[in-house]
Amino acid sequence: MKSVLTLAFLLSATSAFARQYIQCSSLDYSTTDVAVVNLQTENGGTLFISSGMQNDESERTLVKIEKETTKQGKVFFKIVNDNINGSVVLNKKDIGVSSDFILVDLDFNGYMVNYSCFSRIYND
Repeated sequence: MKSVLTLAFLLSATSAFARQYIQCSSLDYSTTDVAVVNLQTENGGTLFISSGMQNDESERTLVKIEKETTKQGKVFFKIVNDNINGSVVLNKKDIGVSSDFILVDLDFNGYMVNYSCFSRIYND
């Protein structure tokens, strides 16, 4: 009985990461740039970027991202792609929570974009 209680405690104490969906639009109102960060785990997921859904599909990109480091309250995810260099930066406090407003910074092959986003958590 004691081992069953111990196991139940350990299972309830284990933190499980639910998928986090972050939908963004550029803070620069002169552009239609959009992005979606989909964190399947706290260590990474995918990044979808587009110059706008009304534009040609050639202006859309889907890449994998992996957690690289955490510094000064920010989490840096590197883009995993042979042809693309860059990173996605989120505030550490915004990871794992739903929010109607978070800021995300993207460095994509030297092109810097600041996004205003909302975030939702899904237990799929």
